[in-house]
Amino acid sequence: MNLICYENYQQIKQQFPDKHARDLAAQLNITEAELLYHRVGHDNAKRLSGNLPELLHALSTIGQAKAITRNNYVVNIQTGLYDNPRFSDHAGLFLNPGQLDLRMFFAQWDSMFTLTEQVGNEIRHSIQFFDKNGDAIHKVYTCENTDMNAWQDIIAHYTSTDNPPLQLDTVLPFSDSEISDETKQHIEQQWRDMSDVHQFFTLLKAYNLSRQQVFRIVSNELAWQVPANSLSQLLSLAHQAKNEIMLFVGNRGCVQIFTGVINKLSPLKIESSQTDWLNASSNDFNLHIIENGISECWVTRKPTQDGFVTSLEVFDSQGNQIIQMYGQRTEGVPEQALWNQQILSLPHI
Repeated sequence: MNLICYENYQQIKQQFPDKHARDLAAQLNITEAELLYHRVGHDNAKRLSGNLPELLHALSTIGQAKAITRNNYVVNIQTGLYDNPRFSDHAGLFLNPGQLDLRMFFAQWDSMFTLTEQVGNEIRHSIQFFDKNGDAIHKVYTCENTDMNAWQDIIAHYTSTDNPPLQLDTVLPFSDSEISDETKQHIEQQWRDMSDVHQFFTLLKAYNLSRQQVFRIVSNELAWQVPANSLSQLLSLAHQAKNEIMLFVGNRGCVQIFTGVINKLSPLKIESSQTDWLNASSNDFNLHIIENGISECWVTRKPTQDGFVTSLEVFDSQGNQIIQMYGQRTEGVPEQALWNQQILSLPHI
């Protein structure tokens, strides 16, 4: 274990006591997973190991907890129950529309830790999961309604006596080779032949293309670009009209879904910072968006057995999808007319 790295962390932590772990790790030029790796044996940090689906399934016993899924520009924070777990060896979900609703892709999951730390006057207990690149996939924090006996049972069962070095990968780029006219026609037809929005993932994987690459290939009837401020415009329209929406916030290994009405929407400009935040909240839900991290927004229409489903897809400058927005819809029911009107009101680029 690199004691020098831990000591450097302690110095930076004293210098910037209000900074989050991910920001401190960036200042040390390491990943957040590497920072927790170096904290094991100090700060009441422990490495966890064991069967991942079983550990996640055990979260259904702890009662209420705070779930955090984020990427570089959007943070989804939701308090709820890890109910209705369903797992295979490759994927899992906690199926709770309107509550704590999660989709998990285990091929990306790599390391996990537990941490107990003093933050101000509060003691925070967490379980944190990281991907093969060292980025946080999902974090679970206890709250006042958490069953701490069940929590400690999970920690005791999965705590590892070892802390093996992390074997981190680099993110592989998408194909940038020229796409033939024939391939473009195939992609257009496969898009039109979809009967479920989830079939879009199969299309992306088959051609090793990014979402934006595919959007640029298909006709304007299926995908078109809208201004970079479209997310805030659409959130504002939904907030004012009080119609239910769905917000998908994800990273390489996890998607956390909010379904409901936005009760509060407020911009936040921090002095001495170049970061423009937009905060949206509802019951037991908070969403934090770095607005000036948004590079492109696209409206997409995907066919289903219930007709077209329209969404706003938002990307950063590296082409990573940072949030996706839909009108609330249950399977077997066509898309909301009000949502369709709101999203189609966005100006085209």
